[in-house]
Amino acid sequence: MSESRGIASRAIYRRSAGSDQEAIRSIEALSYRGAGDGLSEKILEAPDRALSFVAEIGGLVAGHLLLTRIEGPDRALALAPLAILPDWRDMQIGTSLVRHALASARDDGWKAVFAYGQPDYYCRFGFKSHLADPADTPFQGPRFLALELAPGALSGWSGPLNFPEGYRAISDAIRR
Repeated sequence: MSESRGIASRAIYRRSAGSDQEAIRSIEALSYRGAGDGLSEKILEAPDRALSFVAEIGGLVAGHLLLTRIEGPDRALALAPLAILPDWRDMQIGTSLVRHALASARDDGWKAVFAYGQPDYYCRFGFKSHLADPADTPFQGPRFLALELAPGALSGWSGPLNFPEGYRAISDAIRR
């Protein structure tokens, strides 16, 4: 096992707590320069709309991932942002954090997740562009992907995706 994978396996992946907010703000500021402070804060103000996860290593919050409830297909989420402290990147922490968050969402009964990002990265988790093609959204294109957490969750679905207020700042930061 490489050292970087060993570090990821020693991390604790958990739901974020209110006490993590300052660390989350810092991670996002370092990851999405110029996006403004508190990228996720507006969405996290309505916790019933979001699932927030962190990666913690030796008491340090080194990564954050947000899954936000969206309107469209039944029980669907949007994945963004995913942010890892610069010194902890390339150590598989982001990969492990995504796997943990997706497993947790599946266990909680969520059926689908949409993401805008690098297909080479997100395809490792099962995200596919063609599953997102029926969505009517300004994010449409080859970098807009979807994952079925429940088999057939997106089968036969097409229509608009409605993102909560505050999501536009996140999507703009990701697209920079």
